[in-house]
Amino acid sequence: MKRSSFLSVCGALVLPAAALHCGSEGAGSGATVDGQMDVAEEGGQAEPGPIDPAQPVGEPEPGDVPAAAVPETDEGGLGPDDVELTTPEEPAGPPGGEITTPAPVIVPAALDCGPDGWAVENAGPPENRVNYVILADGYAANSVNTTLEEHIQRALDRRFNHESGEPYGRYRKFVNICVMKVVSQSDGIGNGPTPFDGGNGGDRLARVNAQKVNAYLDANLPETFEVDWRAVVLNQGLWENTGSALMLWSGANRDAPGAALHEGGHGFHDLADEYCQSGSGARCGANQPGATGQEFREVNSSGDPTTTGGKWDVWLGTVQKGLKVPDEGATGIQGAFVGSRYVNAAQYRPSANSMMNSLFGDDVDTSFNAVSREQIIFSIWRAVRPVDSTDPPAGPVNAPTALTVNVIDPSVIDVDWEIDGSVVAAHAAGTLNVGALELAPGEHTVLARAYDNANEDLIRHRTGECPDSVTGRYCHSTAWLNSTQTVEWTITVP
Repeated sequence: MKRSSFLSVCGALVLPAAALHCGSEGAGSGATVDGQMDVAEEGGQAEPGPIDPAQPVGEPEPGDVPAAAVPETDEGGLGPDDVELTTPEEPAGPPGGEITTPAPVIVPAALDCGPDGWAVENAGPPENRVNYVILADGYAANSVNTTLEEHIQRALDRRFNHESGEPYGRYRKFVNICVMKVVSQSDGIGNGPTPFDGGNGGDRLARVNAQKVNAYLDANLPETFEVDWRAVVLNQGLWENTGSALMLWSGANRDAPGAALHEGGHGFHDLADEYCQSGSGARCGANQPGATGQEFREVNSSGDPTTTGGKWDVWLGTVQKGLKVPDEGATGIQGAFVGSRYVNAAQYRPSANSMMNSLFGDDVDTSFNAVSREQIIFSIWRAVRPVDSTDPPAGPVNAPTALTVNVIDPSVIDVDWEIDGSVVAAHAAGTLNVGALELAPGEHTVLARAYDNANEDLIRHRTGECPDSVTGRYCHSTAWLNSTQTVEWTITVP
C-alpha cells in the first residue's frame, strides 16, 4: 500500500539555480551546481517574515509534475468499486450476549530508525504508517542530545497539543517519526562544515545538499523502512525555511514550530501559500467576490470566488470547528477571501487566516483551515490502510470463538460487522464474539468493514475524486478510498 520510498525535491533530483516556489504549478528539471542540490532553489516556499511580510515573492511558472496516483487496487485486490460508501444499516442484533468488544491492545514492536535514529513517535508497523524522517544539520556532539531534542520537542508540542496542529493530533497513531541525530563537526549553521551543507538559499529560504541527505538515508535506514516524508531541521535562529518534498526549517527560531507545520503543508500535502503580495493574515482581503483569475492546482487557492474551481464549494459558509475544543473554533467562517498565493487580487483563499497564511503566534486562527485540514487527512491515507492485522487471518476458519481486526486506532476507525449479508453490529469495536451470535450450524460469511469515522466537520469530499482543477501530485482526495477496508472470513459452526 506504500508509495515509492524515493521522493524527489519538487519533482527533480538536481535543482536549478533560479529560485522557484513549490506552491506553484509544479517543478521543472534541474541542473547540478557543483554537486549542490539546493532545496531552496527548486520550489522552495519562502514564507513572510515577522518583520517584513510585505516583501513580494516572485514565482515563475514551472512545468507539469507527474501525478503520484493512488493505485486502482491494493495488494489485496481492493479497488474503488469494492468500497461501500453508503451509511450502514442499523443492526437488528442477536439474542443476548455482548456482540463486540475492544480488540486487545497491541504494543508496537520497537521502531528501527537506524544507528543514529531517535524513535520520537513509534506509532506502529512502518509498512502501514506514514514514516516521517527528520535529519539534524548543524548540531555538534555537545548539542545533538540537548539542543536538538529541545527543538524537536517544541515542534511536536505544537503539532500534537495545540489546535493549530490538527489534524495531526487526531491521526497521531498514523505517523511514525524518526529523528536522525547526525553529529556535525561545527555547532550551528554558518560556523563551519555541517553534514548536509545547510545554509541560506536566498531571500528567507533555507538550503541543504539533498544528494547528501538521500545518500545518508540510503546508508543508515533499514532497507525495509520506506520514507514517506523527509525533512531537515537546521540549528540556527534565522527565519529561513523551505517547503518542498525535502522540507527545511530553522529549529532555533521562536516560531520554528509553526514553520515546521507550515512547510510540511507544502512538502507533504502540496498546499499553497495563502498570503498575498502586500502582507499576510486577514489584512490580505475580505470575504467578498471580485475579479476572477487563474486556476492553479493547489486545493486551497482559487481564481473563482463563486465556484472555487470545485475545490471548497462544499465548505462555503460553514464555520470551522476545532478538534481540541470544538466550541472554541479554529479559522472561523470558510469563504472566498480575496488575496492569496502571492497576489492581492483575482486569487482567493478559504479563510481570513490560517497556518498556510500567517503562522505566527498561538491563536486558533493559525490552524489549518477546513480545506487544508481535509487535504492533510487525504495525504495520510495515501500511505496507510485501516487494518494492521487480523486474528485469525482472513479466509476459512473452523469453529472460531471470536474474530478480531486490529485497526490503527480504534478511536479513529470504526468497524461494521456483517454476517451472511446482514449487519449485526455497526460503528462497533474490533472483536466479534462469535459465540454470542448463536449461529446455526454450517458455513457463514463474516465481513468486517473498517473505516475512518471522520464526520462532516472533517471530511466533505467522500467520492474519491478530485475536482477537475486539481490534478497531478496535487490530487490527494482519491486516497479517501483507502480509508475503508473489508476483511472476509468463511466460518464453519459445528
